[in-house]
Amino acid sequence: MLGQTMGAMRKAIFLCLLVISIPHAHATTFEPSEWNGFIAVDGGYSILVEEYTTTWCPSCAEIDPDLGIVAEEHGNRIAMVSYHPDDGVDSFGPEAAQHRIERLRIQHESLLETPSFVVHNGEVRSGVPSWPDVQGDILRSESNQRQYTTLRVTAETNATHLEVTVMPPRTDEINNDTQFSILFVEHHKLVEKGFDNPGEAHRDRVLVGLAEFPMVGQQLAIGANIVAPFVATYPTQDLSEWSVIVLHEYTEEALLNRSIMNSQPLGVVEISVKSSSLNEGTELPVLLPIVIFLSVGVLGLVTVKTKEKVREEE
Repeated sequence: MLGQTMGAMRKAIFLCLLVISIPHAHATTFEPSEWNGFIAVDGGYSILVEEYTTTWCPSCAEIDPDLGIVAEEHGNRIAMVSYHPDDGVDSFGPEAAQHRIERLRIQHESLLETPSFVVHNGEVRSGVPSWPDVQGDILRSESNQRQYTTLRVTAETNATHLEVTVMPPRTDEINNDTQFSILFVEHHKLVEKGFDNPGEAHRDRVLVGLAEFPMVGQQLAIGANIVAPFVATYPTQDLSEWSVIVLHEYTEEALLNRSIMNSQPLGVVEISVKSSSLNEGTELPVLLPIVIFLSVGVLGLVTVKTKEKVREEE
């Protein structure tokens, strides 16, 4: 048993190293001073990490700065977004975020506690202690991903708006059960005074607007504007740091008829204009090395348990 566990651990460590070596070609990040107003990218391989959080939650406030560092350490391999509910208590509560929360609850009725995390539409991981499981989910999603939709995306800013365009799929790529979604994300969003705020003055990765383009059916925009098929805009007033996450994913109607295991996003790409969380002298959170160690252990134990189960069935 010990030999099996060590073998599984070695395999998990190899997997971690393999994931780390994946080329960073599916997300693009600029410092605000480096942004020239336009970018065109091809991507799709990134893993979507969705967080359900609130501005009044103490543990959410505590982990928020660390998540920015962890997300940056993952580089282009993940796209992380936070959803703040329209509960009358949260300082933000954008309608777009509430829409995404309700979408998650189609398949995840247990999405109740904050903070909670869902990796690539997998299991709900609730509470700060669940972060090692989140890290394990990320590693598994990356290792299991065999193919993805190549998304061709442009982002352009002018004096008033951020405009995002995703090229429509070719005829042979169209799946009527899917949609292209554009998520507009604000970084360092200020928490308004008068709201319960146990943390810093701002929160990160806050979804503020979206546009959905189903292959069949009505287009939808919340907090954003649709200007043409597969083209959406968001106002840039007071928007200094932002991300755009473009998804090829199943429609809500399709999710009702699919299992969690086969409803992962088909393609994910992110473009970001934001300051680095890893400024010179920044210390990595204590959470990070613990996460790496526990994630390797989780993957190893999962491998061992799976093999034991197979033997028992045989």
